[in-house]
Amino acid sequence: MKMIQAIVNTDRLDELRDRLFEIGAPGLTVDSVMGIGKPLGQMRYSDSRGFVPKFFAKSRVQIVAEDDRVDEIVEAVRTVCHTGQIGDGKIFVLPVDEVVRIRTNERGSRALY
Repeated sequence: MKMIQAIVNTDRLDELRDRLFEIGAPGLTVDSVMGIGKPLGQMRYSDSRGFVPKFFAKSRVQIVAEDDRVDEIVEAVRTVCHTGQIGDGKIFVLPVDEVVRIRTNERGSRALY
């Protein structure tokens, strides 16, 4: 199993949610994050520190899926969130050793659906 973690523009969330459920993603978690990418983008001026990088508001979407679903999910995120502009975001794919559904104690793939 893998965790797909994507940092995306918040204005793409509704379309991304719809697309992920359309392709049968097992579920997703979303939270608000702030970040600075490279290139550093816009700088802002601070009287005390001079020019400093500006944080940008983004959303982090996390999906745990079976290995054979990862490419399809990554492509869905990439397609929906791509604008061609700086700040479109990043997708990370990480290994997941175990999943446990707390309510039933189901483990592995059974705990995802």
